[in-house]
Amino acid sequence: MPHTVEVRSVTKIFGNQRALSEVTVTFHGGEVHALAGLNGSGKSTLVKLLAGVYSLDGGEIAVNGQVVGDLTPASAGEFGLQFLHQDPVVFPHLTVADNVSVGSGFRSSSRVHVRRRREDQVAQHVFKRLGVPHLDPKRQMSDLSPAERTMVAIARAVQDLWTDRGVRLLVLDEPTASLPEHEVKLVTDMVRRVAAEGVAVLFISHDLSMVLDLADRVTVLRDGKRVDTTATTELTKQELAASMVGTADRSPAALSTSRAPNNAPVSLSASGISGGKVKDASIEIRRGEIVGIAGLLGSGRSTLLRLLYGAQPLHAGETKLFGTPLRSGSPRYSRKAGIGFVPEDRRKDGALPTMTMADNVTIASMDSFASPFWIRRKAETRSASETMEQFDVRPRDPEKVFRLFSGGNQQKAIIGRWARLAPKVLLLDEPTQGVDVHARLQIHDAIRKLASDGMSVLVVSSDFAELLELSDRVLIMRRGQLKGQVDPADTKEEQLLHLAASDDA
Repeated sequence: MPHTVEVRSVTKIFGNQRALSEVTVTFHGGEVHALAGLNGSGKSTLVKLLAGVYSLDGGEIAVNGQVVGDLTPASAGEFGLQFLHQDPVVFPHLTVADNVSVGSGFRSSSRVHVRRRREDQVAQHVFKRLGVPHLDPKRQMSDLSPAERTMVAIARAVQDLWTDRGVRLLVLDEPTASLPEHEVKLVTDMVRRVAAEGVAVLFISHDLSMVLDLADRVTVLRDGKRVDTTATTELTKQELAASMVGTADRSPAALSTSRAPNNAPVSLSASGISGGKVKDASIEIRRGEIVGIAGLLGSGRSTLLRLLYGAQPLHAGETKLFGTPLRSGSPRYSRKAGIGFVPEDRRKDGALPTMTMADNVTIASMDSFASPFWIRRKAETRSASETMEQFDVRPRDPEKVFRLFSGGNQQKAIIGRWARLAPKVLLLDEPTQGVDVHARLQIHDAIRKLASDGMSVLVVSSDFAELLELSDRVLIMRRGQLKGQVDPADTKEEQLLHLAASDDA
């Protein structure tokens, strides 16, 4: 009898928000089951419930008909549930065999001695069963290609498939998002072989073409609820996109800001720039214009912003600010030239979480309050308070530690930090990620106000409704390349998602 993992009327609540509401879905052994949905739809919450990271607030999970109660990370493994995330944990300075064996605790060895030959044999046996016998257990992990490293991580996750312990479910969260295009098929072929061994594979991807090509069935989540579970043979990309978005007639572009005049001067231009995932990208932004970039995870959208800001050096091409070439790989030079950058991960890359709100608001303009010997604290605090009032950062306490503010107030403060410098161009990566609806509206109003004052704004967002609502025009990015642009006034959300997700669009 094929294995089954059932999620029955599962609910998860955080505060006043239902992240999942009575979701029911069954994952069958021998099939690849895709989970699709926009950011915030509940995909990650469902995976964390299966992994035992979160506890249930309602419903139940059953493995082969047996209700397992609240899982823990340890018990999830005991029930044969295995997980692989977008950037799998590997140990580059160990051998391939070591990377496989660490998943089993080197159980083919003793407590005092690693039986190298035996561990190599176990790894080779797993690779052979999964159809990848070319992987050499003796090689250093650092010598492998990205796809090969992912394949080793998959082998590590399912190595118990041929033991008494067994594997019932393998969850793959965006396993190919960071892979070069020519290596993606190597991994998807291996995923199919895992399913052919009777494992239920739960596959998560924003790439709709891949979902329809690889999966047997797809479950769509929207706003924490299951919309539908459908055989992929009965779906088109447009239908899947519409199901993820919701109302097909929805067109947020009606709220879009006024288009910058066509005769406005070009503020920021890039010609044939390459670096990281970005290949030969060219772009022009006019003064006072808000330009959105729509791309899936791994498309190179964030890399493009880092290249434009100088946080990542160019391998080719040139960027100019009002016709003056910019220095590659120098954020400090870019900032002085008039470019601001709000990164995707504000806590890690954009903030000083243990320092005060005043410190965070004024850090980029500290020259106004500091000399080599001292800082005029009263002037700094007074100026920070003015910015906090302008951007409605609450509570209005500049001496409060930054990490104690809500996500929305943190983001408003970081945007306010750059607005103080009046940059010519502001680059925003996921400006409203993790903020509530009210803060989102306030951030949008702030961005529109900055653009109306003549600032050029380039916005990356996973929320395509946000891009259509906010932007004068939206650029499409796929696999490191800019593929064209759309007018928000003539584009619906599911159309934009289709363009970003489809190689044939």
